Amino acid sequence: MALNILTVRKIEAAKPRDKAYSLQDGGSLFLRVQTNGSKLWWYRYRLGGAAKIFSIGAFPKVTLEAARTDRDWARGLVREGRDPTLERRIKIADQVEQNDHIFETVARAWMKSNTQWSEGYANQVAKYFDKDIFPKLGKLPFAAVKASHLRPIVQAVVDRGAPTVAILIRQWLSQLFVYASGQGICDSDPTALLKGSVKRPRVRHHPPLSWQEIPNFLNRVDDAGYRITVIAVRLMALTYVRTAELRKAHWREFDLDNAIWIVPAGRMKMRDPHIVPLSKQALVLLKELHTLTGGSEVLFPSFRKPGTVISATTLNKVLERMGYGGRFSSHGFRSTATTLLGLLSYPENRVDLQLAHSKRKKDSSRAPYDHTKYVASRTILMQDWADILDALARGAALSKIMEDFGPLSKRRRALLRTIERE
Repeated sequence: MALNILTVRKIEAAKPRDKAYSLQDGGSLFLRVQTNGSKLWWYRYRLGGAAKIFSIGAFPKVTLEAARTDRDWARGLVREGRDPTLERRIKIADQVEQNDHIFETVARAWMKSNTQWSEGYANQVAKYFDKDIFPKLGKLPFAAVKASHLRPIVQAVVDRGAPTVAILIRQWLSQLFVYASGQGICDSDPTALLKGSVKRPRVRHHPPLSWQEIPNFLNRVDDAGYRITVIAVRLMALTYVRTAELRKAHWREFDLDNAIWIVPAGRMKMRDPHIVPLSKQALVLLKELHTLTGGSEVLFPSFRKPGTVISATTLNKVLERMGYGGRFSSHGFRSTATTLLGLLSYPENRVDLQLAHSKRKKDSSRAPYDHTKYVASRTILMQDWADILDALARGAALSKIMEDFGPLSKRRRALLRTIERE
């Protein structure tokens, strides 16, 4: 049988008659001209011995070329023993299901599934999705989102001078598409086409104070701000926790009688509770602070915004007034402690554990209790650190610090004996 008999001109010239009639194109494709003038494409086929017809659509919305393409698709299915009418229904159902998976709904489900995120990190992810992604993609069917949708979003963040945020957004989007693929919502990760599209800026770590700078810093900090914020800065130096962990601390987390502070898992980056042994110096500051803010649930309430805590900016303003703006931040006490304790050869695993850098061992039955490891030796470490700061503030030379706290000192031997017992 001849194929592709019809022409566009012949179809357009076909007029309605008293009865509907058909124009054959060959290959079982025909155009049905209705009495009302509408022209409908149909494909005739047999499957399992039964005669059937497959509706392709109306001309001119479905062009002659498109109708032939659909005919060839349907013929191929029939050869495989598959019903094109049923296959199209499945395809439509899949599309409807995909349309039900709106991008924002899927993204929020992904965020909710990441129960290991800290509250601060979860808020950070939600903030950038709300600001940069949902306004552009939120209402689109998830499976319809392509690299061409994502590239302008990432580039807009770069253009506003935030390349590091752009890289984070690309990474988050990749994690989101992996999650959606696992849920059967999409088949691929379009962010793979964006890799390398943003140049990673040179990482600027929080620089430490050198041991030569510490004495001047400690002797000037008391005059640099309000007493509550000064205490916060001093506690940052003594505990070297992350800034948010201290700013958002609640009094209920502290056992001053036993000199222990337990930071709850929700505020920890690794999502494990974290024990901070409190030195004598830290206890003195906390007891003073309790006379100032003990009536509040939190250690450092914001007096400008009731119901909230002081911001990281509040602490950094103290440092700016001391002349450290742009070169030292409150987070820098962590690298300061790491550097100086490393110089004095303190056991790296104890320092890292106190910094909450340790990771859970997979399949370990004791993994949930890792935060309680080596508390005795960490208590000695934290008291040594506080005494080192005091010695530097008094003007002790590094040689004297090394003599009193170095690898051959009595203090170190006491620490090593405790480590042997643990």
